[in-house]
Formats: sequence, C-alpha cells, structure tokens
Amino acid sequence: MWDGYIYATAINGAAQSPPALSALRLAGHASHASAALAIAVQALAPDKYWPTLLLGALLVGLAALAFHRLAAIAFPGTNRAVDRALLTAAFAVQPSLLAAAVQPGLDLPLVPAFLWCTVLMLEGRTLATILVGVAFAFTKETGVLLYASLLATYGVWTIIRTAGPARDRLVAALRLAPLATPGVLFCLYLLVRRQLIPAGEALMWNAGTAMINQSLLRQVLVPRIDRYVASYLAIVAVLNFAWVVTVFVTAAVVVVVKRLGSRRLVTESVRFASTPAGFVTLAALASTFALTRFASYANSRYLLPVIALSLVPFLLSLDALRLPPLFRRAVVAALALAFVASNVRTLDPVSRGLFGTFAFGDHRMLRLTSITHECCASGRDQLVYSLEFTRLERLMSDALAALSPGDSTLIVLPDSTNWYTASLLDSVTNRRTFAPRRSFPPAVIESDSAALFTDRFSRGAYLALPNGSPDRGLALLARDFVVGPERRFARDGYVLSAYPLTARSSGSPGRNAPTDVPGRP
Repeated sequence: MWDGYIYATAINGAAQSPPALSALRLAGHASHASAALAIAVQALAPDKYWPTLLLGALLVGLAALAFHRLAAIAFPGTNRAVDRALLTAAFAVQPSLLAAAVQPGLDLPLVPAFLWCTVLMLEGRTLATILVGVAFAFTKETGVLLYASLLATYGVWTIIRTAGPARDRLVAALRLAPLATPGVLFCLYLLVRRQLIPAGEALMWNAGTAMINQSLLRQVLVPRIDRYVASYLAIVAVLNFAWVVTVFVTAAVVVVVKRLGSRRLVTESVRFASTPAGFVTLAALASTFALTRFASYANSRYLLPVIALSLVPFLLSLDALRLPPLFRRAVVAALALAFVASNVRTLDPVSRGLFGTFAFGDHRMLRLTSITHECCASGRDQLVYSLEFTRLERLMSDALAALSPGDSTLIVLPDSTNWYTASLLDSVTNRRTFAPRRSFPPAVIESDSAALFTDRFSRGAYLALPNGSPDRGLALLARDFVVGPERRFARDGYVLSAYPLTARSSGSPGRNAPTDVPGRP
C-alpha cells in the first residue's frame, strides 16, 4: 500500500523487463544496489508477493547477524552471551523493523548496510568496509549521509584512541582516507548524472525541501528546532516502548555524573569514548543528528538505523546502574516481549498519550501526524510503525472482493487517504494486487471530489477507511449520492465499513464532470 505500492510495482515491472540502468532508480532515488537485489529476488516469481517477504526476511536476518556481532564487540566475554542473545532478540522483533520487512521500500536495506559498516570499521577491515559502504551509498541518499556520519565518528574515535602528540593523532586520522571512497564515488555519480539527466528532472531526490522551503544542503548544515525535529525525536525516544530505553539511558547518565563528580567526569568520558561501546554510542548520537536534519513525513522507517543502534546504549545503561545480572536480563527480556506484543497491537500507553490515537473497530492505532500536522489525515505510510497496519489492507481486500467493483463503479475513500491505496484490483477476485496481468485499475476518488463524477458513474462504493475522516466523507457524499446501508467487514475486532452509493439523478454538480478519472487509463 501507499509508498510500498510504488516500490513493489517498479520492482515487479523491472523483474519482467530487459535489464535497464534506469530501472535501478526506484521512485527517483539513487537506489542501484538495493534495487538490483530486490529485482533479482522478485524475478524468482514475478507478480507474486512471497519474494517481497523473502527479501524482507533476508534483510532482517542480515541485520540481526550484524547486530549480534556488534554486541559481541561492545560486550565481549562468555559471561555476556545471554545478554547479547537477549539484546539481539529485542532488535530482531522491533515493530518498525518488521513492518518495514513487509512494506517494500529502501529504508530497511539501510539497516544491515549501516550495521555491517559499523562492525567492519571496528574490526579494521578497510576493503570490506569500502565495498559495503558503496552498496550503502547506492541504497538511498540517506545511506551517503549515514556513512559520512559513521566515518566522521570513526575519525574522532581514532584520534581519541591514538597515543602520542597531536601530529601522530592527525596522521592516524588521515590514514582513514581510503574509507571515503563510497562518498567520492557517489559525488562522481552525481557529476555524471548532471550531464545526462533530461531537462527538468531533479539531480537528486529532494521531496523533503517543500516541507519548510529549505534546500537539503541548508537542512544538513544549519541546525534548527521545529515540529519535524520534534516528531523524529519522539519516534526515536518514545515510539513502541522506546521510552523504556530513554528512561534507563537518562537515569544512567544522571547516576554516572553524580558518581564521578566534575573532576573525573571528563577523564572517564574520554576513556569510555575510546572503547568499542563508546564508538557505538557516538555513532548513535551522530546518526540521530544526521537523520533528524530533514523535514519530511513522520515515517518511522526513516529512523531505523538509529532505532537499531539505541539498544547498545540501553544495555550500557543497565551496566552503569549496576543492576544484578538476573534483573538486567529480565529488563532486556521484558523489552523484547513488549516489542513482540507491539507488533500486533498498539499497547504502549506513553506512545498513545503522546501521539494520540484513532479508532479502528475495537482497537486504536497511533496518529503519528499529530505533532507535525502533516498531510494524510491520521496517516498512510506513517501507520507502518508495526505490523498492525496490515489489518487495513486485509479488510480493504475483503470489502472490495465482496463489492465486486468494475470499470463502471466509482470507489470513494475519505479525504487524504487515496495515495496508491487501491490502484489495481485482480480481475477474478477483485482483491488488491500489484500484478498488472489479470487486473484492472478501478476508478478511485476522495469524498471531497466525488460529486464531480456523478454524470460518469451512477454506481459507487464508499470505503470508510478509519485513518481518514469517515463520518465527514459520508456527510459530503450524502449531498450527491443516495447512501445505502452499511456493510461491516471485520477481522479480530478490526472493522471497516462500506456503503453502496447511487448518484442522484437531478441537479447533480457532476454534470460537468472532467473526462479523466484518477486511477483510470
């Protein structure tokens, strides 16, 4: 659904077409490495869903392997094996991570690339770091920024760790120059692309500039505090029980500062920063700063690398608080169980209180648009903060299959919810699909525009999506359509209502309807 539909159709189409370099730029991104992998996997079974799930599982597995290896570097010793296993388990079931595994996109591939680059840097494997870094840079533009922040952190870390005079420290940092190769290659790519792109096409993805009317470069270089930064920090520090991590890390900082006092604080901070765990902590801070620079939608997938690294400072904080091993492991295990539960239900009371919720049958989901007041009603891709969003897709398919819409049926959705929501329907089952064969594009419009099409469509169906304003949509439609009796489609307490529509025959504003309908060829 939503952005995931854009990526899925592009990947599926490329898997069935002759190889083309342009197909590797998904949704306008420099995604050559991740797109090549996704297209290769989709080619195993074009038009099928399971390759998407296979790739998602593969990426989560690679990320989990890297995270466990990173945990072994940060927390070495056989006595920490249980801690590392529990921490990796918590990482692997993080709700936003698993949601990204079933919603096609470019942000999930960033996570294993980011973690493996971190591991390889710590292990001093220069060539391997460069190779993974190149793939990282050509996964999405964010990868270049994250790699740059990681390399800058590594440079600072190297200077801190190097003994001797300032000259020796500087030489040690300069020896890291080969690691800048991924960034250099990306810059060369932009120079070549500038000469080849058609007139009017953007050199690099820059959709986020419209949010605050600032260039991407200015957003990176000029610090600011606004509602977009606040939204991202809330996602990192609160969403899906992340506040548990925030509380323990904050408590540990306060305790350590009081324990050390002003005299020892600087010395001990430098000593900690020179350790592998210190490097991961610095990298988490640097990547948080980097990823919160851009004003964009409140999609938790944008912050997955930070969410992943935050678990290392979490375990460090439990150590700093000097909790007994059994209690320490119980806290990590409890967080992992909270993550598991959060994948299927929005249970976190702090997240519900901060972001607010909307009703979805007997359940409630988060309104992640509440801080920024951005588009999309209660959320579209913003709802991909856990696997719970899949309930909406299933109920939509149930309703469409039962209503059996055809080319003569107008499908109406609440305002601000029609972003690749029902773009293709299977010709046999009428369920949602991304496969172009045996499918048709239905006529889909939002409730505030439906009156313009009453002359074209005498029959319609209103899907009262709960992430919109379903009651307002009904009120708008009642002026130009006869709204039939409600049909309720339910699964496990989640409910989607649908209403048949019949255009009023007299005095309809739709008599001057436009000739083109969104979603129709």
